[in-house]
Amino acid sequence: MTGRPGRLPAGVVGEVRPGFEPVAVALAAALDLQTGSGGIQVAARHRGDWVVDLAAGSVERWSLIHTWSAVKPLAGACVLALGARGAVGLDQPVRELWPELRAGADGRLLVRHVLTHAAGLSAVPPPGTLDLLLDWEATVAGLEAAQPEWAPGEAVGEHAMTYGHLVGELVRRADGRTLGRFLAEELSGPLGLDVHVGVTDADLSRCVDLGGMTQAWWDDRRDPAAGGWAGVVPTGDPELVNTEAWRRAEIPAVNGQATARGLASFWAALLDDRLPAGVGRPGASGVDRVIGQPVTWTLAGGQIDGADVGMGGLGGQWACARPADDLAWCLLTTECGEFDRVDTVEPALLACCAAA
Repeated sequence: MTGRPGRLPAGVVGEVRPGFEPVAVALAAALDLQTGSGGIQVAARHRGDWVVDLAAGSVERWSLIHTWSAVKPLAGACVLALGARGAVGLDQPVRELWPELRAGADGRLLVRHVLTHAAGLSAVPPPGTLDLLLDWEATVAGLEAAQPEWAPGEAVGEHAMTYGHLVGELVRRADGRTLGRFLAEELSGPLGLDVHVGVTDADLSRCVDLGGMTQAWWDDRRDPAAGGWAGVVPTGDPELVNTEAWRRAEIPAVNGQATARGLASFWAALLDDRLPAGVGRPGASGVDRVIGQPVTWTLAGGQIDGADVGMGGLGGQWACARPADDLAWCLLTTECGEFDRVDTVEPALLACCAAA
C-alpha cells in the first residue's frame, strides 16, 4: 500500500489505499448478505500497487480459505510451465505420457484437450463419491478405465472435480513430482503466492472451515434440474472438505487453500508477464455441457468472460485479472452461497479503479 491508509467500516480489518474506501464499505455490505457467521477476504492490485487487502467476519487476511475451482488455472499453469521447458506439448498425444488412459488410446486425445475441459472425462469415476478424490491412485485408475463422454476436442464441459487429477497425472508423468509439490516449488514459491494444494504442517493451523454446506445445499448441486452439474458433483458428506485429510490431500481441481491476496497475486503475475505463456489465452470455446452456457476456456483451464480472465469457485469464490484496467483481484468467502458477494464488491472496486 502507498499513501495514508483509508478508513475502514466496523468489522472490516486490513488496508485500503486512499480512494478505495468504498470497497471496504461494499465488503461490509457483502458480509451482511451471509446467513452464517463466516468471513470474507478481498484483495486487489491496480496499476502495479496493492490497493485493497481486507478481511471481514470470522477470518483474518492470513487465513487460508478453501478455493474450490478458483485454483484450477494454477493447476493448468503447472502443465504450461512444463511445456515451456519442452517436457510436454500442447498438441502432444496424451498416450505418449499416459498410455494407460483409455480415452487417449487412439491418439486423438491431446494435452490441450485435457487443459481446456475438452477431454470428455468430467465425471468422477465410480463409485462417484467425494471421498474417492482423497485417493489419488484410485481416482486415476478410475479415469484410466473410463469411457469418455464425448470424443476428445468435440465439445467442452467443465471437468469440475476431475481436472486436477488429469492435469496432475500429466505433471507427475512428465516431471516426477506431484502437482502440489510442483506448484509449491515452481510457481507459488518463486512468485510469492500464498496458495497451496496439499497443506503442510506449517500452514495447517491457518486453514478455516467452510460453512453453509448443508446436505440440502450439496444435493441441490446434484439435482437433475441443475443440468450437467448433476453428473459431475459427487455424492458424499460435503463436510469432508473441512477435515485435515482433505486439506492435506492433493485434489487440484478444487481443494486449493489460499488467501485472497495469494490468488490475486497469481493474476497480477499474469499482468506482469511472469506466468507461463497460455495461462490467459483462449484454448477452446463452445456451449459447455456442464455449465450449460457458452464458455471460452483458457489453455490453463480458466475462463475468459468479457474483460476478465479468471475462475470462479463453488460457493462464491472469484479471482481474475482485468488486463484492460491493469487490475487483478480476488474475493474468497467461508460461507458457501451464490455470487452475490462478488456482485456487491466488484462494482465498487471497478468504480474506484476508474476514478484513480
